[in-house]
Amino acid sequence: MVYSYSHVPVLKKQSIEHLNIKDGGVYVDCTAGRGGHLEAILKAGKKLFVIGIDKDAENVKHLEQMFNGYSENGSVVKIVHSDYRFLPDVLAFYNIKSCDGVLFDLGFSSIHIDDPKRGFSFSKDGPLDMRYDVTQILKAEDVVNDSSVDELMRIIRDYGEDKNFKRISLEIQKYRTEKRIQTTTELRDIVYKVVGPKRYGMETDPSTKTFQAIRIQVNGELDSLKEALDHAVNLLNSGGRLCAISFHSLEDRIVKQCVKLGLNPCVCPRGLAQCLCFRKPYLKLVVKNFITPDKDELYNNPRARSAKLRVAEKV
Repeated sequence: MVYSYSHVPVLKKQSIEHLNIKDGGVYVDCTAGRGGHLEAILKAGKKLFVIGIDKDAENVKHLEQMFNGYSENGSVVKIVHSDYRFLPDVLAFYNIKSCDGVLFDLGFSSIHIDDPKRGFSFSKDGPLDMRYDVTQILKAEDVVNDSSVDELMRIIRDYGEDKNFKRISLEIQKYRTEKRIQTTTELRDIVYKVVGPKRYGMETDPSTKTFQAIRIQVNGELDSLKEALDHAVNLLNSGGRLCAISFHSLEDRIVKQCVKLGLNPCVCPRGLAQCLCFRKPYLKLVVKNFITPDKDELYNNPRARSAKLRVAEKV
């Protein structure tokens, strides 16, 4: 079967508006995906230098075709196959020392959910893969079968935030003593054996948290995000904007902590009459808390229901 993908970018209007795009500026879409946000950035200004980064070679190929020969409004767009944790290296390759806006859309593309061969979806039978970059050696199958029980417990507890982490890990261990777990439906059914299948009234499938946990472990997502956010803040010009769209609490917590540190970088002990470390705030809030999709967007794209957009500006 041939899959055609029409990924709908989440919070597109709000994120582009809050990037506050200025003519002649440098902007980076760290998760360019299928190009929805990237295209909107290019349409929002003139003489821009825009870089689109993606870890997935299939997305990169699509983006290169989509923006091949792009020359509207005097803008330039560059597509880079890389992990966003290497953001400084990407900019340095183009002799760029700073930028005016960085966007992170931390949800995964429709290609990852809809194509069973990628192994991300518990609703379709496919190989246990879950790699964004298919040149990477580590797969979900390796994590599920070769991790110790204690390591599985840590992964499902910390990255899936599933209260059933112990029982699920022990059931995985029991199953894999008989045969290697190789497919998404095998893993899903192991989880179902512990917590039961999806029932009427449930918003999410019971295996969602386990799949999320394994995916995060395979791709090193949280460590990459922490590193990339720090780089992004350091690379922003004064007045430059950081926009980050997250879809679950682990990502959002990392974004929130990054912004919080920029608002108050003081490391002095509590109770001192005055700050003695003399560290000054280097970020300010543009949005007090976060922005969520409106009713129209949720109606047209139910996958956007958990999205949160946080925005900060470099002082």
